[in-house]
Amino acid sequence: MRRSHRAVVAEALAHGEWGWLVRAAGRTLAARLGLPVGPLFATLAVTFRCNYRCTFCDLPDRARGDPPLAALVARLDRVVADGARAVGLTGGEPLLHPQLFEVIAAARARGLLVHLNSNGSRLTEAAVAPLLASGLHSLHLSLDGAIAATHDELRQVPGSFVQIEATLAALRAGRAARGARRPRLGLVMAVTPRNWREVADFARLAVRWQVDAAGFLPHHEFVETRARLSEPDAAELARRLREAQRIAGARLDNSAAYLAAVPRFLAGATTPLACSAPRTHVAVAPDGRRYPCVPLMTLERGGRDADAPGPPAPPGPTEREEICRACWWNCHRELDLTLKTIAAPR
Repeated sequence: MRRSHRAVVAEALAHGEWGWLVRAAGRTLAARLGLPVGPLFATLAVTFRCNYRCTFCDLPDRARGDPPLAALVARLDRVVADGARAVGLTGGEPLLHPQLFEVIAAARARGLLVHLNSNGSRLTEAAVAPLLASGLHSLHLSLDGAIAATHDELRQVPGSFVQIEATLAALRAGRAARGARRPRLGLVMAVTPRNWREVADFARLAVRWQVDAAGFLPHHEFVETRARLSEPDAAELARRLREAQRIAGARLDNSAAYLAAVPRFLAGATTPLACSAPRTHVAVAPDGRRYPCVPLMTLERGGRDADAPGPPAPPGPTEREEICRACWWNCHRELDLTLKTIAAPR
């Protein structure tokens, strides 16, 4: 199980959120037993706009304006009605949405645990105080290298590495001034053939920057275009990830089983067919279309109109064969490993 999941349970206990825990535990047990349940958690993309032009992402090219606050609140109402207990807000860069803090407030008012993914660029000093006061449970910043040259090249924005360091310092200081433990602050590294040699140094950086969590996610280029490591490089990456585990210690977000499979995945291994995402998750794009998972939303495969009844349709044969087998997305595969519905990639 991811350490962030255990941290959520611990914080809910500390804050006396027993109702949330009971409902989340019930839905998790139902998923473990294979019973038909609605989504346990949701991802809401509030915009595809982004101020970065990352070498591995084309979402900004698809941006068609931001959904209004009323539409986003309606989407929150729907995922709550479906049974979701948590929501992750993402983009694009979600902090570009002018009413993001209102979205967070609406989610909290509906009893949802709220997580935010960001590139960190918009968390200026003026934005830190309202973010800390918003009730956000956790915040993950994307950092794709242990040195500025690597990260800035992949993100195509000079100075973005330094910006994240400054942002984290401001967030830690603001949180300490409030005497608060939330939001939980984390760094996530998308491991690619261009940066994999820096995973241990990334762990050292996470310790030095005093974040609460540090995690790894293999970069996905699906099907034939998927980037692959050679077998010797994959073996060396496995060694360096074990070193990163020792360095990061309790900060490491990934489970050992998940992390052990990352090098094999990047070398071309595939996963078994079974995936819990269609039963436990829903991803909602800025246009309101609903997908079983973030990868399918990113690829615009298998979506349903916002007003279509019922949950998102499960992946069709093409998606299962070409996409789902080539997926080691942390949100879903970590849950699969927890629920014992899937083995590590072969």
